[in-house]
Amino acid sequence: MTPYDSYRLYQVERVKSRAAVQHADEQAARLACAISSLLRSITRPRRAVGSASPAAAPGLPRPT
Repeated sequence: MTPYDSYRLYQVERVKSRAAVQHADEQAARLACAISSLLRSITRPRRAVGSASPAAAPGLPRPT
């Protein structure tokens, strides 16, 4: 076990205040939001290009 692992074990086992828990939750939420928006920005153009509109009637020519 490295010294860093010992510190991580200490952080996991120590009692945290309500404010510390809330701060950690807020940081995790910000990280999840940033990752989500990055993934949405990457995947959005692919879906828009490859799929037809669900409102398009079958048999009608697609606009160019």
